Amino acid sequence: MIFACIAAGGTGSRMGLDIPKQFAKISGKPIIIYTLEQFLKVEEINKIYIGCHKDWAQYLRDILKEQSFDPERIEVIDGGRDRNDTILGCAYRIAEQYGSKEHIFITHDSVRPFVTPEIIRKNIVACKEHGFAGTYVAATDTIAISSDGVTVDSVPNRKTLYNAQTPQTFMLDGLIEAYESLDEQKRSMITDTCSVITLTGGKIYIVEGDYTNIKITTISDLTAAKALAYRK
Repeated sequence: MIFACIAAGGTGSRMGLDIPKQFAKISGKPIIIYTLEQFLKVEEINKIYIGCHKDWAQYLRDILKEQSFDPERIEVIDGGRDRNDTILGCAYRIAEQYGSKEHIFITHDSVRPFVTPEIIRKNIVACKEHGFAGTYVAATDTIAISSDGVTVDSVPNRKTLYNAQTPQTFMLDGLIEAYESLDEQKRSMITDTCSVITLTGGKIYIVEGDYTNIKITTISDLTAAKALAYRK
């Protein structure tokens, strides 16, 4: 089976909004609904989980009731302490409900509303062939490394650098096995779900993303998203 987990556990504190950013509206529609609609277009996905902060879970359920979505295909669950905790909690929930063998597990940020069904399907295909896949775009800016935040230590070759996006897609049993093999020190080094795989020596296959597949984390991102939605 193929499952998706949309991480929607944020509370909006960094953006200074009175609601979590995933519920901010673009052209009258909550961001998370834009995101969910793209996943619902991918018929290969059997079920979509949304990991939401427990204080906002009922608010999200109420929003979903207003839509004409298939309620059997969507389940809202309580999110974890952070994004990775939410994703891994969802992985374990699926394993408990359906077992962990031979399932594909797609993860995505709720505030990347411009992901396309094509990118999602490419992730599924890549995961079936390679075991693990992530969405990336080539870096367009020069990246500087600074260990102290004051001076530049080095500037890596931009040709080797990529910006990570989501979806990130895994064979469910492989992800759980990799995570359980990490000690506490390595678990503290996890920056995104793909890090679980790379920290255990695995390889992530690169799926080409899109520069419009932006993550909305600031007010300026929200302004850009409104412009993108208008153009689309």
